[in-house]
Amino acid sequence: MRLQRPAPIRNIDQQLTRTKRFMILVIILTLPGLIINPGDTLILGFIVGGIFGIINCILLVKRMNSLMELMKQTDINQKRAKAFMRAGFYPRMALIVGIIALAGRVDFLSIYGVGAGLLVPTVITVVDANLALYRYYTARDAVDKI
Repeated sequence: MRLQRPAPIRNIDQQLTRTKRFMILVIILTLPGLIINPGDTLILGFIVGGIFGIINCILLVKRMNSLMELMKQTDINQKRAKAFMRAGFYPRMALIVGIIALAGRVDFLSIYGVGAGLLVPTVITVVDANLALYRYYTARDAVDKI
């Protein structure tokens, strides 16, 4: 008889903490390149994009947590929940478009670096969550084979 356990989907706040830690590590590992070559627009753009990528993640988590609180307090339907999340999407998208537009206008930021920096927190989150699922299912299969 197999015991069914839920998949190890992390709490969103815990996942945000892990993503912030990994992103800070990536930024720290990138800083020596900026020290060696201080005028490198790609590295500076990557660091700025990474910071704004983390800010974007923090805003998303806050919006999701406030939606959960709203769902606990009131009887919210699916249409209102989607509208609530959509209302949080546009400011975050404006933040992304704004920083990319700024990088396109100034000479000291590379638009490619900013774009890469904005994507790194998302990649970190996806890879970290998938590794947790992989570990869970391979460990479970190993125990079931005994």
